Amino acid sequence: MTTERQLTIGPVDHDLDNNINFSPDSRFVVFDCRKDNSILDNRSLGVVEISTGKIEYFYKMGPEWSGVGAVSFLNNSEVIAMHALQPDFKYDFTERAGRIISLKDKSGRWLDSRNIHGPFTAGALRGGTHKHEPDHSNAWVGFTYNDHIMKTQNGTDLRNVGVSQRGTHVIVDQLPGNVSGESFSVLLTACVDHPKPGTDEFSRSDGDCWVGQHGYRTRSGQYQRARAFRGTVARQSGNNQSNMMDVYVVDVPDDITIPGPLGPLQGTATTYPAPPKGATVRRLTRFANTATFNRITSVSHLRASGNGHWIAFIVNPDDAVNPGKSILCLSPETGELKELVSHTNNIPGTLRFSQDNKFVVFADDKGIVYSVSASDRSWSNVLPISPAGPPVTNIDIAPDCRSVVYNRVISGVKQIFVTHV
Repeated sequence: MTTERQLTIGPVDHDLDNNINFSPDSRFVVFDCRKDNSILDNRSLGVVEISTGKIEYFYKMGPEWSGVGAVSFLNNSEVIAMHALQPDFKYDFTERAGRIISLKDKSGRWLDSRNIHGPFTAGALRGGTHKHEPDHSNAWVGFTYNDHIMKTQNGTDLRNVGVSQRGTHVIVDQLPGNVSGESFSVLLTACVDHPKPGTDEFSRSDGDCWVGQHGYRTRSGQYQRARAFRGTVARQSGNNQSNMMDVYVVDVPDDITIPGPLGPLQGTATTYPAPPKGATVRRLTRFANTATFNRITSVSHLRASGNGHWIAFIVNPDDAVNPGKSILCLSPETGELKELVSHTNNIPGTLRFSQDNKFVVFADDKGIVYSVSASDRSWSNVLPISPAGPPVTNIDIAPDCRSVVYNRVISGVKQIFVTHV
């Protein structure tokens, strides 16, 4: 008998946004209160206790400004969310930054620095960061990024993947639109406006995640810190050109302060900030010409196992015979692909990989949440862990791997439910 429990009630939306919603001790879940999926208009964040269902709306922006959401736990007493910069700077993709907020005294500070007034500053960005994901050590935070300078002055708005290394305060002039944060921040990817078919160039990088708690294991036996992401590449078929997505991984060097070969870390007035030396990007899939998994057009929701051995993701094949989605697992070291879940009618939401490496959770179009084994001895064994119901989104697994939370819309309001593995 599969059961679930509704954690939140009432007229306020409780959006998980598929982030690091559980506290490290697995006791609490953090959420934002956006209505109609609008972070621009949201002013509130909250937490709910798993055992009791007690809710605390711990953060509320002042009436003169709005724009906060996509919140993750940083440690048991602090969270990190994307946040509007200032009351007179309207929240937008290029006008936001990471804000660390204390659950105890509600104080806040900036994660990443921002300098939009030249000369630009190494370690500071010139746009907006989003989807902040702390790593297992809390020393690093990954994000996606849109650049204000390139959008407003050059008309190009490419989304890149970046990282902040905490502990190095980057101070910038306190001019309008600037903020000084506690981290040294850089981009890890270098998107191009018009990727050439047949190359590994990509025009967008997103859907990123940390690869394992300590990285992936290299052939030498060492662990390499890395982030996986999906890149939008160009595919040529006869005279027709189209976009598709493939999985990439980028190594994160220990020292991100050294400029790489593509240019200065801070960018210029006509170029994006460039990745640091050692930020090596590898393309792991080539679905345009892979016979085993052919005709795949979209890749989504990358999540890695705790040991970094597998990256799980959802694929959507452009195939009239098998129109359903699948879940594949990919080795960041060797590029080996292995199917975990075969074609289903639909997988409308997200997936998560347990940090003990044993299972992946996802939901189908009937609103049933499943746990599927990623253990070699029982690979692909699927077990329902919730009843059917309204569509499920924003799944997350507790660090202790015992509880699973997700969103369902009940009477027009997004609520949080919990079930157990």
